[in-house]
Amino acid sequence: MDRIEKSILNRKKALELQKAWGVVAQQVRYRETGDWYSSLSRFPAALFDANGYVLFATQEDYRNSPHISIGKQISVRKPGISAIPDYVRVADSQALFSLDVDIHTVEATEGRRRLVLHLQRERNQTVIRSKKKLAASLDCEVCGFSFSRTYGSAASDYCEVHHLKPLSDVEDTAQTRIEDLAILCANCHRVVHLAIPPFTLNQVKSMLAK
Repeated sequence: MDRIEKSILNRKKALELQKAWGVVAQQVRYRETGDWYSSLSRFPAALFDANGYVLFATQEDYRNSPHISIGKQISVRKPGISAIPDYVRVADSQALFSLDVDIHTVEATEGRRRLVLHLQRERNQTVIRSKKKLAASLDCEVCGFSFSRTYGSAASDYCEVHHLKPLSDVEDTAQTRIEDLAILCANCHRVVHLAIPPFTLNQVKSMLAK
């Protein structure tokens, strides 16, 4: 495989991982070994290797990073970007929970601007509140579980809200309608996101029926 073919495959792989892992970035680069990349010019921007990624929220973060050397290309000391403190490891991409609205247990180091930027972009609390307010009930649309009946008044207003169309499929921004959202319990919400793309609600209902 020549250099041009390899470059094309790396660009394609970067876009595939960005979509699969729900990374919000204007520019993405991929290198399996994570040791060197083409330079970045649009931000936020992400560098991927075979197991995870590093996101630079701003050009300043990128330029001032002590972990990379920037010239015509980006050089990263071995073992590569996996040694950078802000590296996000995705050990099993098939089991990754796509980031979605009202998923509360995203695992990450608290305070990273990378994750905050990502969640701010995806979440729209206005439409979430409207969905909860207008719903006939907050019972799970898959299994019927009710936080209110199970836990009482302390959880009377609680549920999780799921995007029926994965936000990672949206190229830039999109209008979300009330009917594009579903009320789920925490268990069903996690099961929906066990697959990429996510399972449909009917598929999860079929699992329960068995």
